[in-house]
Parts: sequence; structure tokens; C-alpha cells
Amino acid sequence: MAYKVYSLLCRNHDHGEMEYKGEGDFECPVCGFTYHDDDYDDDGSGERLSVYDAALIWRSKGKDEDYMFGYTEDELEDAL
Repeated sequence: MAYKVYSLLCRNHDHGEMEYKGEGDFECPVCGFTYHDDDYDDDGSGERLSVYDAALIWRSKGKDEDYMFGYTEDELEDAL
């Protein structure tokens, strides 16, 4: 399956959206913060973080959208 590029906000939300640079890499045009999406490296093994584990991580990160692991906010909230 092809990698789907999505909108990603800089960790400083005042900076807005990060730019996609290719190969799963994003960069904030304001501060230069970079992020690599591990989904780009997925080997297709089908292993995915459980919604429960993802919800715990998401909550521990202040419900930051960068830590949603492909789940929706509703799915994560329901798992908590």
C-alpha cells in the first residue's frame, strides 16, 4: 500500500502545518523541527499498536494529534 501523506502540525502549534519532504519526513518551515513518520517504514507485517496502548500513549502526551497512531480521537477516547 502506498504511503498516504497527511497534514501534520508542528509541536509549536502557532507555527502551523509542517511541510512534507518525502520518504515519511516532515519539517516545520518556521522553526525547522523535523518529524519522521514510522508508518512510512512499515514493512506491511500487519503489526499495529493496539487502540488501548495507543490511547495510553496519546493521553500521556497531552492528547497531541502527533501521537494518535492512525486512530481517530473518538476511538482513543473510547479506549480510555
